[in-house]
Amino acid sequence: MAHSPITSDTHQQLMIDFGVDGPQVGEKNISLKEGFLVRDESGTEKNYTHWDVIHRADETYWSPLDGDRKTLYDITSYEIKNKKSDQWVSIGEWFASEEL
Repeated sequence: MAHSPITSDTHQQLMIDFGVDGPQVGEKNISLKEGFLVRDESGTEKNYTHWDVIHRADETYWSPLDGDRKTLYDITSYEIKNKKSDQWVSIGEWFASEEL
């Protein structure tokens, strides 16, 4: 990843620390009982049933992974599989769209 994870003792402090390098300009979350596929820059795929993604003004995307709400990871280079088209799309494309 391009940036180190941002970690704090509490979620409230994490959000304060997160805003230091660039303000938050959007947030999107998705919950699907059957899950959806996400893959990182190395090609490793993981199925999630819930995902929160935060878009910062510096055009990076961040998310807690594996249920750890006190750490945010830069997921800008990740991709998510579109269920309709069965194609991988960038996090930026997914964030701007209305579908998964």
